[in-house]
Amino acid sequence: MMDELLLTYIIPLYNTEHYVLRCLHSIVNQQLWPDDYEVLVVDDGSTDGSRAVVEAFARGNRQVKLLTQENLGVSAARNHALDCARGRYVMFVDSDDRLEDDVIHGLVQRAIDDDLDVLSFNYNCEDSQGKVLPHTRDDNYASTPVMTGYDFLNSHSMTPYVWRFFIKRDYLVQRGWRFDTSLIVCEDGALIASFLLNAPRMAHDDTIAYCYVNRSDSAMHNTDKDHLRRRICSQVDAAASIDAAARQFETSTGKKAPASVYGVRNVYLYFSMTKALTCGLVDEILDRIRKAGLFPFPCVGPEADYHGSKWKMIHRLMMVPGLWRFLSKIYQMIK
Repeated sequence: MMDELLLTYIIPLYNTEHYVLRCLHSIVNQQLWPDDYEVLVVDDGSTDGSRAVVEAFARGNRQVKLLTQENLGVSAARNHALDCARGRYVMFVDSDDRLEDDVIHGLVQRAIDDDLDVLSFNYNCEDSQGKVLPHTRDDNYASTPVMTGYDFLNSHSMTPYVWRFFIKRDYLVQRGWRFDTSLIVCEDGALIASFLLNAPRMAHDDTIAYCYVNRSDSAMHNTDKDHLRRRICSQVDAAASIDAAARQFETSTGKKAPASVYGVRNVYLYFSMTKALTCGLVDEILDRIRKAGLFPFPCVGPEADYHGSKWKMIHRLMMVPGLWRFLSKIYQMIK
């Protein structure tokens, strides 16, 4: 049996040679003994110098291990590393992001002391030049006592970013939970819904531990129409997966899934419809949503950290398919 470590960092790597070194430095400079953690970097078929950067760094840092796979996507990369992980807890880190200084030891200690299945924490956002950006979601919270994940979701929004959690590895493994490899965006939504809804012991810590870097050159900003079509379809499928996770929870427990879970589902659907309008894909995306049994869907609201009358107004328009289709044609003409 492999010796257990305190923490495994899991980093999918794809063409981030200008960012990954900073990410790795932010990890190994935390106040953890090298024998207490490992860093599993999974090269997902990078075509730039990313792999060479990690190989050079790993030669001087034995806790860093480079795994490789053909270009199968971020979900497959995370699943691969999870299968190899030895940490009591796992933390997923994107290779173009970084950790804040000297924060991880305290979080690990709290997770262990409270025997948590899930620990969430706060985060910052910045652009690729290091300029601090305002949050798009109001989801940096005060610390909480230990509670169930269900109770947490009844009083907090569901953050759909897997990098803001410590998760007990056995908790994931024993439930057989994995990332959905069919999705190219929003791939962590259904997994997060599952492990939060079912967590017996969860807490939130107000430590700002993670820094998300919003890059203008990332895949999220790719404007190729075929890529956008696949992204929008993936977002719809992710919404359907979250809905399935919520329904499964309701069937197994007899409890209603919190509004915060359905709120993320609705956000995915809402922005799929807005993107479909701008891309001229209304009929295709609407058909996909209908086949998933999710149309019509409720407006996004405070349960997903969206507020204001404009959301309701736009939602009313998109719930009239003929009108939404017409607006899309007008948009295409103007564009």
